Amino acid sequence: MKSPVTASPASWSPPGPPTADAAPLRVGGMAMGNGVLMRSKRYWALARDDGTVLDGPVRSLLDRHRVLRLPIVRGAVTFGEMIVFALRLHGRRGARPNGRLLAAFVLCGIAAALLGDSVPGLDSGSLAAGVALELATVLLGLLALHWGMGAEVWRYHGAEHKAVNAYEAGADLTDATSVLGFSRVHDRCGTNLVVIVVALSLACLPLSAGPLGTALSPLYGLVALALAFELFRLVTRRPHLPACRFVLAGGKALQRCLTTRDPRPEQQRIACLALCRVVELEQAAHLRSAG
Repeated sequence: MKSPVTASPASWSPPGPPTADAAPLRVGGMAMGNGVLMRSKRYWALARDDGTVLDGPVRSLLDRHRVLRLPIVRGAVTFGEMIVFALRLHGRRGARPNGRLLAAFVLCGIAAALLGDSVPGLDSGSLAAGVALELATVLLGLLALHWGMGAEVWRYHGAEHKAVNAYEAGADLTDATSVLGFSRVHDRCGTNLVVIVVALSLACLPLSAGPLGTALSPLYGLVALALAFELFRLVTRRPHLPACRFVLAGGKALQRCLTTRDPRPEQQRIACLALCRVVELEQAAHLRSAG
């Protein structure tokens, strides 16, 4: 990943909504403990609460190796790149916060492993035991994020979704007050992917019964993750279809209850700032290629 450029928000003018002849970019984001990351196919930008904006090009193995773009394989590659990218960006806050996040996930991972050994009926493929373990693992993961990134991460998560929803609706991102009126729930949120992963993991639970099943359970987990990614890609392209709404319902409910909160106005402005920066970079790249 190329070293990002630090820019002052005052050094550039955020673009307005997309014009009628330009479809909105397909953008995603990630909430941090002190800001919001926005990302398109070619660029990313991180706006932080200290007033700085970091940005840079997106570099992916998927763009350089065709074999990695095969279904199932691309899911594993994307997930790995996402984790590495998030940790590297989080590390720019300083070594201590980055170490705290890693420590939080390690401790919660150990707790989940110990819990898995102690849940009765898990070795026999009990559905109830599997549900209990999966729910506990998800809650431990949320606890790790809360402890490693700080309590404000959920408000920034809501701000991220509101900004993306506003942009896709053609709203003016320079008006953060109006953006606050948009939904903090989004179809492409990673929370929806987590719920799909849990559901597919539970479907694989009968295969984990017995000594051989227990030994192969990590492989089943990787397969469930890769399949969940492909299903997630499919349903988020047609989120208004009844079947897709059904698949996304659990994750959207979890967003409302746990993983997002209504942001403060200054947090919403930060999310809009990051998204505006990505849009600006994409527009500049388009003008360069057209010229």
